Amino acid sequence: MARSNEITSTEKLLDVIRKKESDQAPEINSSEGKKPAVTPPPVRNNSKTNRSSKVSSGKPLTVGIDIGHEYLRIVKATRTGDSKPDLVDQKRVPIPAATVRQSTEFISFLKSELNAFCGVSRNLQLWVIMSAANVEVHHVRIPRVDKKQIATVVYFTIKKESPIDENTTIVDFEVLGEAVDQGANKYDVMYYTAPRREVEELKKLFSLAGWPLTGISIAPFAMQNIFRTEWMPGYDGAAASLFIGNDFSRIDIYSHGNLIMTRGIKAGISSVLELLVECINDRVAQSTDSPLQGSCDKNRARKIIASLSPDLPSLTVEERYGLLEQEVWETVLPALERLIRQVERTFEHYTVTLGNERIDKIYVSGVIVSQPIVDYIGEQLGISSEIFDPLSSNMASGHIDAELFSSVAERIAMAPAVAIALSDNTRTPNFIHTSKDKQYAAQIKRINTSILLTFIVCVVLCAGYLLYELGSLRSKDQQLLALDKQLTEYKTPVNRDLITQTAAALKVNAVTDRSYLKKYQGTAVISEISYLNEPNIRLLNVKANFGTAADKPQEIEIEGLVLGEKKLLQSTLNAYVLKLDGSPLFGQVKVQKTSEENYRRGAVLRFTATMKIKGA
Repeated sequence: MARSNEITSTEKLLDVIRKKESDQAPEINSSEGKKPAVTPPPVRNNSKTNRSSKVSSGKPLTVGIDIGHEYLRIVKATRTGDSKPDLVDQKRVPIPAATVRQSTEFISFLKSELNAFCGVSRNLQLWVIMSAANVEVHHVRIPRVDKKQIATVVYFTIKKESPIDENTTIVDFEVLGEAVDQGANKYDVMYYTAPRREVEELKKLFSLAGWPLTGISIAPFAMQNIFRTEWMPGYDGAAASLFIGNDFSRIDIYSHGNLIMTRGIKAGISSVLELLVECINDRVAQSTDSPLQGSCDKNRARKIIASLSPDLPSLTVEERYGLLEQEVWETVLPALERLIRQVERTFEHYTVTLGNERIDKIYVSGVIVSQPIVDYIGEQLGISSEIFDPLSSNMASGHIDAELFSSVAERIAMAPAVAIALSDNTRTPNFIHTSKDKQYAAQIKRINTSILLTFIVCVVLCAGYLLYELGSLRSKDQQLLALDKQLTEYKTPVNRDLITQTAAALKVNAVTDRSYLKKYQGTAVISEISYLNEPNIRLLNVKANFGTAADKPQEIEIEGLVLGEKKLLQSTLNAYVLKLDGSPLFGQVKVQKTSEENYRRGAVLRFTATMKIKGA
């Protein structure tokens, strides 16, 4: 990963800080006294909604919900097909202190707020964000098979790579598109797992609140909605999203609207604050005339870091414990550097190890995000960087509370709720409506459609048949009279000898037919096996037992090699077995044994399989 020169980028950042401090110096050292402390405006416990946007245009609505540590954030958006979704309403409410999830108090609080926000209408889709801590996202490539067999091949591959207990874990997948791997056409598949218990608890919470959920997803998939709906302009190619939390961070990589990789990093803003607290407390301990009495804690350090952003009021030197802004940066840069190195290694794994395209942009969000931090991250990684602020380009809309979202920090905090409000089952992974549920719903719809069409066809046929019968009743009577006449004229006697002769002739014909079957059965078996063979399958031996039903059931045994990439050998064999089992001639196909061997300087999979001949 190309990077800018570390000394040059750091000096540029410090030059900006020095210029900012020099502009403030006359006021601090003026004869009228020191500049009074500027206290940032307190965070408003805003629980109002944008009443002017309550009336929608009749379009379906989606409600996105983000339950944070301190606030409940809710966003309402229109669900549209081709055009970009629109925000209709938004709300932020402080969660009562010491309230435990799943408790009666929290359920009452959630029910009250949803009733006030959603109104009496129940024609809404509710989507909520769950924790991504225990959710795993992986990518695999499978052979290109028939669409009806994709799910089978995917689940075979998943269970082969990592056995999963579906009683405790939800498993789902999404086909991202087609790819060419070593000249073979394949499918790129993203699959993910989530703890079933966490999903069920979240469903139960909202059911008890009287608002059943439509969907449950995680923040990386919610942010994927931003790209897939083209909510943020100017996105193209591969981009990364870095969320800097208190004790951990998360790096998500998106390519052309699809989540390709997500990784948790055990480093957050707490390590930055700890460095600053340690530096200040050492300074206070060594100084007898500290500009601010008392030791520094994380809350004060958090205010000092946040004040470095140009869009927030600066603190006085006394409020920074006598540290210049340049000194603050020099103190916290080592912790920030460690985080950047983790991100850089993730990028190298994505581009170099996995052979993907270069990441050309990074979006940064988190509990504390300032423009200098974002610029420094971009310079160190050598790519374009900006704050992940999806609301900034939509502030002119009359449906957004400009007063509530005037702060960049609050817009960043509201971004997950906005992103999950853009969800739809056609583009958003849903832990309570998986691909199996979608297939089942589609199957029910097909069955209902088939029943309706069959009923209509039956009615038409019955009506036509009734008219036909009424019109041909006389003709049938005449045919019956003619048959009676022919029967009376038939003089051939029917006795035991005639029946015995006829049975003997039929037996001779049956023997002749069976001889033809035995003569050409081997040719038919070899022809069908040759037709079903795959380019990556090399057959070594074919054995056939054409015994009679009284002797031994007819059975075919094949032995062969599976060629190709080592990690795809088992998937290729599974697809071949499915193809054999779908043949009209063979059935009960079973793989008896497999073993890995070296063949022509490459790994192959030797297998032995048996199958029955249908109808034998």
